Amino acid sequence: MIKALHMDDRLIHGQVAISWTRTLGVDLLLVVNDEVVGDMRRRNALKLGVPAGVKYGFRSVADGIDFLNDPANAHWRAMVLVNNPHDVLSICQNVSGIERVTVGGLRKDAPMVADNLNLTDEDVRDLKDVLDMGIEVGIQPTPEQRFRGLRAILDNR
Repeated sequence: MIKALHMDDRLIHGQVAISWTRTLGVDLLLVVNDEVVGDMRRRNALKLGVPAGVKYGFRSVADGIDFLNDPANAHWRAMVLVNNPHDVLSICQNVSGIERVTVGGLRKDAPMVADNLNLTDEDVRDLKDVLDMGIEVGIQPTPEQRFRGLRAILDNR
């Protein structure tokens, strides 16, 4: 079961390891990203942030979608972590049952649309496509903070 689909350029970090895993009762952190899956050094660094008692995995986008759709994996309480809107869109288009995408932050060389959220025009289009699927998309760095929907911000771009 997917407990959360969370976009953050840091992927696994303190807020995910402590706040999100505890609040959601997560037993699997699944990083879905084509670049990270092929970068052993980055995977090793991300593993350091995984809390005790929580499993982790790294999958390409295609393999992540297959994993999430496999009924044999339905027993996992997974937090799916991505670092870009294109991967969010791919997952939402190919995995049923996703109702909400939370955004922790996406810092990159692109216009700032909100605190800790920089998006290119392509990023905005991808997130609007997710919204058009009826899936909520909003900023929520930690579970203690309120979810702030992005539709109005994205519609003004």
